[in-house]
Amino acid sequence: MKRRIWLRVAQVVLIVAIAWGVWRALSPSFVELQARDFLRWTPAPGALALSIAMLVGVYIAHAFLWRRIMRDLDIGRPDVRTTIRIYFVASLGRYLPGKFWALAGFAVLSREAGLAGGPATAAALIGQFGFLATGLLLLALLLPEWGGGLPALLGGGALAAAAAGLWILVATPLGHGTRERIRKLAGNRLGSRLATVLELAERIRPRAALLWLAGYGFSWILLGMAFTIFCVAFVPGLAAAPRPLAGALAASYLAGYIALVPAGLGVREAALATLLSSVAQVPVAAAIVIALASRIWFSIAELLPIAALPLLRRRNP
Repeated sequence: MKRRIWLRVAQVVLIVAIAWGVWRALSPSFVELQARDFLRWTPAPGALALSIAMLVGVYIAHAFLWRRIMRDLDIGRPDVRTTIRIYFVASLGRYLPGKFWALAGFAVLSREAGLAGGPATAAALIGQFGFLATGLLLLALLLPEWGGGLPALLGGGALAAAAAGLWILVATPLGHGTRERIRKLAGNRLGSRLATVLELAERIRPRAALLWLAGYGFSWILLGMAFTIFCVAFVPGLAAAPRPLAGALAASYLAGYIALVPAGLGVREAALATLLSSVAQVPVAAAIVIALASRIWFSIAELLPIAALPLLRRRNP
């Protein structure tokens, strides 16, 4: 009970701090805006449709990267329909309070599909880690003036720590001893789960891990391109500034991901509006419109694959 109360307090403090920061950054221009300043920024249908199609492609690529991790770790080889269904339906759990609902969705839906729920969830966690780590590295390249070298340091440090921990667990006497002690606790529920994770760790091969990271890194590039087209749909002149636009998206996406609110709701939009106006030099009214519309943009791209499920047959790819 106390832990839940402190979590809610932390959420409120975080939201207030972000709101204050956004107001401090945007208030000099915001107070001068009128309704017509927002209404003038309406999207071009063609560019908007193209950006949505590209974003759907990025999400589908993530689903198949998850399936690739599953295959490389010998967890299972779900067909296309099962992959899309599990990945996108489980991902909707991010909109519920608490970070565990999406992972719980992976476990439940995987078991319903005849897959091992625990290992499938572990594969999703590996994918999330790869996406976040490569996103931090890309952010350091896109916005070197934002945060100095901290994003690169965090991303590189996370990858190095994961590689070192994996090597210790798999290839050293200390790791072997640790695994054996944990396996002795396999009768315990927690011990059983840890043993499952360690068994998966033993299956990871450096070449496969590098391919996963390359895939997630490339997906960030595609995501940046899709967002640039999305911004151009509102402000055509932004076509000349893809780097700061992609950087603003990466920074806001990561901020929303680590926030203590469901799906980063409000946090991502606030960070995005601030970065678009300050880093990408987007007019304040347009930055706010783009930031708010981006939530709808992301949601549509998440729901379209689910809507297409009846069109997919149950068969092996």
